[in-house]
Amino acid sequence: MLVLSPPPSGEDSSPDSLLLHGPFSRKPKRIRTAFSPSQLLRLERAFDKNHYVVGAERKQLANGLCLTETQVKVWFQNRRTKHKRQKLEEESPESQQKCKGSQHVSRWRVATQQGSPEDIDILSED
Repeated sequence: MLVLSPPPSGEDSSPDSLLLHGPFSRKPKRIRTAFSPSQLLRLERAFDKNHYVVGAERKQLANGLCLTETQVKVWFQNRRTKHKRQKLEEESPESQQKCKGSQHVSRWRVATQQGSPEDIDILSED
């Protein structure tokens, strides 16, 4: 049986607040950062020079872009993942089509790059 601990005194005791203070509570979901075009340009330039930015360099970049170090760190993590995916697709684009679960991604890419309705349904079996 799971027993939720009551919230600290003075706080509301709605079911939502009980979940926030229970034994399995998590941090609130991070708000998605919307980077400006100029921030993205500087981040991409920094990534071109070095795929890893740490320490004083990350702090300097974050301050120069008016971002937190965590935002810069996460952007670089995501950009490395994107770079790795692009590299794999360049090496063997036909093998990507065979991977289970990549079909919806392939359809999305075709739809956004081609724009033609005939090109969207490339994976149908009819």
